[in-house]
Amino acid sequence: AELLKDYKQGDKVIQLRLEEGKELEYCLDPKTKELPPLRNPDILVGENDLTALSYLHEPAVLHNLRVRFIDSKLIYTYCGIVLVAINPYEQLPIYGEDIINAYSGQNMGDMDPHIFAVAEEAYKQMARDERNQSIIVSGESGAGKTVSAKYAMRYFATVSGSASEANVEEKVLASNPIMESIGNAKTTRNDNSSRFGKYIEIGFDKRYRIIGANMRTYLLEKSRVVFQAEEERNYHIFYQLCASAALPEFKTLRLGNANYFHYTKQGGSPVIDGIDDAKEMVHTRQACSLLGINDSHQMGIFRILAGILHLGNVGFTSRDADSCTIPHKHEPLTIFCDLMGVEYQEMSHWLCHRKLATASETYIKPISKLQAINARDALAKHIYAKLFNWIVDHVNKALHSTVKQHSFIGVLDIYGFETFEINSFEQFCINYANEKLQQQFNMHVFKLEQEEYMKEQIPWTLIDFYDNQPCINLIEAKLGILDLLDEECKMPKGSDDSWAQKLYNTHLKKCALFEKPRMSNKAFIIQHFADKVEYQCEGFLEKNKDTVYEEQIKVLKSSKFKMLSELFQDEEKALSPTSATPSGRTLLSRTAVKPAKAKPGQASKEHKKTVGHQVKLHLESLPFDRCFVFLYRFDEKRAVQQLRACGVLETIRISAAGFPSRWTYQEFFSRYRVLMKQKDVLSDRKQTCKNLLEKLILDKDKYQFGKTKIFFRAGQVAYLEKIRADKLRVACIRIQKTIRGWLMRKKYLLAHLGTLALTSVHLPLTRSFSCESTFCLLMLREHKAIIIQKHVRGWLARVRYRRSLKAIVYLQCCYRRMMAKRELKKLKIEARSVERYKKLNIGMENKIMQLQRKVDEQVNAPRVNGQKSLIILGSQDASCSYFGIIYLVTETMEKKLVEETKQLELDLNDERLRYQNLLNEFSRLEERYEDLKDEVNLMVVSGLKDSKIMCCLWTRQELESENKKLKNELNELQKALLEKSSPVVTAPGAPAYRVLLDQLTSVSEELDVRKEEVLILRSQLVSQKEAIQPKVSNSLRIQSLQDYHMLNEDGELWLVYEGLKQTNRLLESQLQSQKKSHDNELEALRGEIQSLKEENNRQQQLLAQNLQLPPEARIEASLQHEITRLTNENLDLMEQLEKQDKTVRKLKKQLKVFAKKIGELEVGQMENISPGQIIDEPIRPVNIPRKEKDFQGMLEYKKDDEPKLVKNLILDLKPRGVAVNLIPGLPAYILFMCVRHADYLNDDQKVRSLLTSTINGIKKVLKKRGDDFETVSFWLSNTCRFLHCLKQYSGEEGFMKHNTPRQNEHCLTNFDLAEYRQVLSDLAIQIYQQLVRVLENILQPMIVSGMLEHETIQGVSGVKPPGLRKRTSSIADEGTYTLDSIIRQLNTFHSVMCQHGMDPELIKQVVKQTFYITGAVTLNNLLLRKDMCSWSKGMQIRYNVSQLEEWLRDKNLMNSGAKETLEPLIQAAQLLQVKKKTDEDAEAICSMCNALTTAQVIQLLHLCAPLNYEVLTQPISYLFLGLAFISRV
Repeated sequence: AELLKDYKQGDKVIQLRLEEGKELEYCLDPKTKELPPLRNPDILVGENDLTALSYLHEPAVLHNLRVRFIDSKLIYTYCGIVLVAINPYEQLPIYGEDIINAYSGQNMGDMDPHIFAVAEEAYKQMARDERNQSIIVSGESGAGKTVSAKYAMRYFATVSGSASEANVEEKVLASNPIMESIGNAKTTRNDNSSRFGKYIEIGFDKRYRIIGANMRTYLLEKSRVVFQAEEERNYHIFYQLCASAALPEFKTLRLGNANYFHYTKQGGSPVIDGIDDAKEMVHTRQACSLLGINDSHQMGIFRILAGILHLGNVGFTSRDADSCTIPHKHEPLTIFCDLMGVEYQEMSHWLCHRKLATASETYIKPISKLQAINARDALAKHIYAKLFNWIVDHVNKALHSTVKQHSFIGVLDIYGFETFEINSFEQFCINYANEKLQQQFNMHVFKLEQEEYMKEQIPWTLIDFYDNQPCINLIEAKLGILDLLDEECKMPKGSDDSWAQKLYNTHLKKCALFEKPRMSNKAFIIQHFADKVEYQCEGFLEKNKDTVYEEQIKVLKSSKFKMLSELFQDEEKALSPTSATPSGRTLLSRTAVKPAKAKPGQASKEHKKTVGHQVKLHLESLPFDRCFVFLYRFDEKRAVQQLRACGVLETIRISAAGFPSRWTYQEFFSRYRVLMKQKDVLSDRKQTCKNLLEKLILDKDKYQFGKTKIFFRAGQVAYLEKIRADKLRVACIRIQKTIRGWLMRKKYLLAHLGTLALTSVHLPLTRSFSCESTFCLLMLREHKAIIIQKHVRGWLARVRYRRSLKAIVYLQCCYRRMMAKRELKKLKIEARSVERYKKLNIGMENKIMQLQRKVDEQVNAPRVNGQKSLIILGSQDASCSYFGIIYLVTETMEKKLVEETKQLELDLNDERLRYQNLLNEFSRLEERYEDLKDEVNLMVVSGLKDSKIMCCLWTRQELESENKKLKNELNELQKALLEKSSPVVTAPGAPAYRVLLDQLTSVSEELDVRKEEVLILRSQLVSQKEAIQPKVSNSLRIQSLQDYHMLNEDGELWLVYEGLKQTNRLLESQLQSQKKSHDNELEALRGEIQSLKEENNRQQQLLAQNLQLPPEARIEASLQHEITRLTNENLDLMEQLEKQDKTVRKLKKQLKVFAKKIGELEVGQMENISPGQIIDEPIRPVNIPRKEKDFQGMLEYKKDDEPKLVKNLILDLKPRGVAVNLIPGLPAYILFMCVRHADYLNDDQKVRSLLTSTINGIKKVLKKRGDDFETVSFWLSNTCRFLHCLKQYSGEEGFMKHNTPRQNEHCLTNFDLAEYRQVLSDLAIQIYQQLVRVLENILQPMIVSGMLEHETIQGVSGVKPPGLRKRTSSIADEGTYTLDSIIRQLNTFHSVMCQHGMDPELIKQVVKQTFYITGAVTLNNLLLRKDMCSWSKGMQIRYNVSQLEEWLRDKNLMNSGAKETLEPLIQAAQLLQVKKKTDEDAEAICSMCNALTTAQVIQLLHLCAPLNYEVLTQPISYLFLGLAFISRV
């Protein structure tokens, strides 16, 4: 309801409006004046954990259960560690194997509530902690306890697998028809109610596989054998016998209709609607056969049961008040004795008599009719209990396993707290057992709360919770109810009335939990933890004693019926699930055989074994871990009663007493970010949340900050939600106001334009004149208003301008000062940099021109700037004297600049003159060089060889002297530059100095070149001189001109001339190459300097950013930067290593070629040498080259080397070493070469042995390291490669189509290995399946967190507060996985497969299977989690899918079919985002969701939640769902 009027202190009535719109006046209680309980906010309505509710009280709990069960059709809800379930009384499709697989491996809080989640939690804790676990299934009759226990056992059998030959689960389920027939009966609330407790231990081996089971039973309701209330039945087996009486094998049992027997007709309802007892009898007998109970034993069981029915018809006739008798040859007793194989006279006698023993003698005493009837009923109950235990023993034998049990999980199926109109001894025992369970449960919940507080390090405050120890003491303590009951049973004249009086005298008015009814003296009331229960004392003593006389048992022991006698043999040591055994099983029965003479102390021991004592021992032996509760049906009163009875509300109360609401800091920030301002958001999420809470909640006791969570007291989350909703409402109103105003203005303007148009066309002239005059008046007023506005706006603009101008000037000053400091710092750094000088020493003439241009600009700039400054200053207000001062300072600086510029120009002109002189000198030298060149040519032509040589020598000496002279001049010039007094010009960093230094360097290089040319020329002249000398001597002897011409005709002079030309060309080419290499080196240095500058800037930016970060983030950023740097260095080193490897391989090849050539030359030389020379010369070793050999592609090995081959090539081989250092598939190639050699030798034994060893070795490796993805991937690649080689070179035509002739020559010739190829193919399939399993195990923990839970798009989805299930999760957070984690893992998978050379098609198949697993797991979890089915989550899923598709594009795997496997997930995300209101929406959904099944679509529509700002007034109508279903069909 909604409060219509504010409540004030003292108001007696509250005005409310209910959800349906009806107004209500709620009257407050005048005594307590308690206000109605507050409702939880909308975000918490329908929460799957009751402990997550902000307001924890009974109405809130009931409302939440109603919303989940009626509106959302969800039967399971958590309440902390308790699972509350509502019986829907229909079969739901939520227990299939796919659901089991979805819950397998998940944490309890990560999925929607389910019985499988509880079973998975127990299984996980058993495997991790190696502690036995128990699941307690409790609830009233008809709640579904037995069915739920079946589902839990089915889950264990599915996820663990059965280690035995026959499935244990099937055996346990096969026992159900037997146990239901002998232990279930019809009650007023349930047609198949279990009337006994059952505890099934499911045993596991060391690998946590089911190996067996064991069943214990207790609290069998034996009284039902002899008595049934109205509308109830006895156990089903009796009615099944009666319905099958006409069968031939049952003729000897002499059965009849159920209404004939006293034990089956008392309830008056022998038939159950829809149940055929005869067919049920067939199922019971079939189950007995499956469990190994043969036909003879089955008939024995039926004989005993028929005998019990006939025993119930035995009647007694009173002789007097203290004695009775049985009629002679009484037919029911006769049939009983015949069936049991006992003497009629003995049984008749001891049914009417009993034996009393004293210290000296023994008496036989008759008993009254009532005592005889009680003794008969006690005997019938005792026989039935023995038979029940015998059947359970045989069931356990069938479930027993010979394998040693390592651990177990127990499933306790116990009926919960019961209260009826008439409550007797049975209800008292049941409620006492539930008191003990509730005490353990409260302590367990309290302990969990304490552990959570200690883990989060928040101040621990003692939580007060209800302790039912006083009630337990009232029942089981000394002089308690059970103690007084046992004492009254010892009394000879004890009765129910006297026992009731003792209770009144002992506990009334002394114990607050014990009361006496007003109108009865034969009843008492106990205040249990769940409710007050009134017990009727009648029958307590008799049911407590349940006395069976020893003489009757002796008669049965002496029976000729072997099976009956076995039931009673060695009664004290009989091993049964309900008898005291060495294993600690306790007899939870009040039956005691009374002996003729009791041994000292025996009676006292007997009475100490009370029901409460034995139940207590049994419960203490149970490892209490999880509890889940089932409600009967959604009836408010009964639901509250069962919630109280099962301790659920007490769990809620304990949680509410502390801090029930708990958020992680990230969840809190994401939810309440709207309440913060931008300045409040810090990089530290924890501190941000603290600052916000201190502002919103002033009382610091209402919350606590833990290590990872924020703890809130009850009601605080609702308060925060109200503030958030108000803030969003105000924002929505503001948006609506703005949009509506814009729409109305637009509408008004359209209407105004239309009105003006109509007025100008259709109105009369007079009205037009009136309008015109009115319009002129309005225009006049508007004109005057505009004038006023103009002056006001002008004044305001001037004020704003002055203020802005002042601020701008100040900012300019600050900015310029900052930039000047930066520039100064940069100049200082550059002045110290060597690289700076290198960069500046490039070019001479260009630098001079640039310097000249800069000087000109500096000369002209002050004038322009001065003019600009004068113009700007002239345009300002005269009051701005500040600008005048700036102008004066500027003018003085300009004067200084002009003077310095003139000085620079003078120095520059001097340096330019010196440079011109140098150039002239250089040109003179070049001309001199040309002249010398011409003279040399002339000397060659004239034939004066000696003169030419002397001239060349003289030319060399002259050039050397000129070089020395030039060097001296350059040195003098350099000294002159250094001695210049002007620091501006001669400073090492000055532009003129740099220009001249560059010129000097270039001239020096030119001189060096010329010097080298002279040296080359001198060497050529010397060689020519030696060649010409003989010819010159001849010419001197002949002394004739004809000889000279003849010599010239040979062309020697021309050859000399050509040689000189080639020399010049060679020098020019060398000069060009050196210049080119110098330019390249210079460019490389420039690039290196640029990269160093960029690196320096980046380092400075990172340093500035790091200084702004907090210390933790700074350290993390520095580490990340260091990792990145090392990674880059590693990549560079790897590239260098690859280059060096290539160089080494190239050099090796060249070395081989050179060695070969050298060997050939040596052989050739040896052939050319004569024999005499060989004898004379010393013999030296000669390298004989190996001739090129045509390799056959085989690897020869010995048979004894096969184990070594397998060991080194398979067993001890490391995949990483092969991938890095060797070629992919190397083991497969080597193995195939070995196979080819064995085939070449035609050794079938060798081939068979090698292939078998290879296959076994691969299997052994995969068995040992089958969890390593790299190992499995490596051997999948090599197995396929080996298989392909066997196929390609098999010699079969189908595999030889694409072979080359060379490859065909290498085919196998002697053996057909088709069978081994099939074995290898099967092995490859197995390895592939193993690879997929390993891949799935690695990805499984990442998928749900990365694809669903992690917010890839921050702030899109709001979160709900986690309940207690999140606090008690079995596995602590090991780090949250994100989508990036999944993509990184996919990159790892892909790179490993590529490194190992896996076939591309196989890689595509693996990727496709990976994406299929990802999509299937995500979709299954989405279908099972209501909190994930929202519009925002659909957006997150679609974004995540797009990232996976982008990964496929990057890896060129779009054609692998992986994208199509994600189509169901994509459609599910689209379904979460589309509209779901109209018929058109239904048609759109049906056409869009073609990859989803009908059940999946309907499930998503059930779970789909509204947006955070929407209010879900009613669930999605089933009409819409029906339309969707019909359209699909």
